[in-house]
Amino acid sequence: MQITNLYHTMNYSDIDFTVIIPHRDSIGTLQRLFDSIPVSDKIEVILIDNSSTPVTHEDIGIKRNYTLLYSEPSRGAGGARNVGIENAHGKWLLFADADDFFTEDAFETFYSQFHSDAELIYFCIDGIYLDTGEHSDRGDGYTQLVRDFLSGKISEMDIRLSFPSPCAKMVRHELVKRHQIRYDEVPVNNDDYFSLLSGYYAQKIGAVNKIVYIVTVSKGSLTKRRDFNAIQSSFLVILRHNQFLRQHHLSQYQKSVMLSFYYVRHFGIKKIFEFIKLLIKFKQNPLIGCQRWFKTYTLYKKKQDREKKFETY
Repeated sequence: MQITNLYHTMNYSDIDFTVIIPHRDSIGTLQRLFDSIPVSDKIEVILIDNSSTPVTHEDIGIKRNYTLLYSEPSRGAGGARNVGIENAHGKWLLFADADDFFTEDAFETFYSQFHSDAELIYFCIDGIYLDTGEHSDRGDGYTQLVRDFLSGKISEMDIRLSFPSPCAKMVRHELVKRHQIRYDEVPVNNDDYFSLLSGYYAQKIGAVNKIVYIVTVSKGSLTKRRDFNAIQSSFLVILRHNQFLRQHHLSQYQKSVMLSFYYVRHFGIKKIFEFIKLLIKFKQNPLIGCQRWFKTYTLYKKKQDREKKFETY
């Protein structure tokens, strides 16, 4: 269902950027995000609501031009993003989450790269705990990837295959059209495969050492799904991800599956055997990344303890 734009009809013949925003029960944060996007006929903003009860322009209360679309809740954030892609008109696609926002000079930075011959351009991310004003490290890994790539510490393939966030990227619309790249419509990790495919298929990439996006953490904003369906969904995403890498002779970039087994152990031996069957089906080596297991687990526990007060389950 498309909800008609109440303000004015945008001329789609010459759109520079389309900003795609999935939304579910987070109206309170939208004003901050919209305020960080310049008002311009060259910038198309598409908000895709996938709440159980659709919202209207009046509910949102933001007085600027944007397109409001609706996606079935069962399709999740991935489905909402796919609706946005299918209705986008911009030369470049930008993705944002409803509770985050762009930096003050983000679009100045984006326009500095507008005529680049790259098809995918990576930028830096910062994070903040809104409740305390403290720095959050949720964007630090992505920022480090950009800086390590630009300094020559990592290869081009390293950043292409290791930047799963859909945000802080300029994605050329033609790249997505050419390869029909879409988000997985799954409960968790819907952005993983999209980022993998766009990173792999981009004919040329670029990177800019500039923070353009702020990811936020507030009370209850970190939702940790630990039910079996979510764990299995995440596991299947990793298996497909690794299968793609093996098929394209990039086995060295495979992800470890052990964290999925760590979670599923709570559901009993039957569920563990179901995961083992999936390993066999996908011909997945369970020992991938074993040399990093202890370090990864230690870092994971530290982060979990640090963010525990912000999580809901």
